Amino acid sequence: MRISAKPVRKCHACRLNLGDHCWLYASPRSQWRRRSCRGFDNEDAYASYAAWLDQPNVKTRRELRKEFFRSRPAPKTFVPPRARRGKA
Repeated sequence: MRISAKPVRKCHACRLNLGDHCWLYASPRSQWRRRSCRGFDNEDAYASYAAWLDQPNVKTRRELRKEFFRSRPAPKTFVPPRARRGKA
């Protein structure tokens, strides 16, 4: 059996399914081998997932850099007025 972190079709309705991986298990495919996953409809797992979501997020240096770059206004550039031709 192939070991993959990607959830299988049966994980579609689970709240722990994050799309590209399962929040609780490293290999969701192996959990469904017994015909039922222990994390599916498990209120204790859902409560711990909700508590994990409520924790404060720590931003990476890259995210902080992007946020700071977007917050600064662009510097104003000086454009000299055009001189009129033919009139003194």
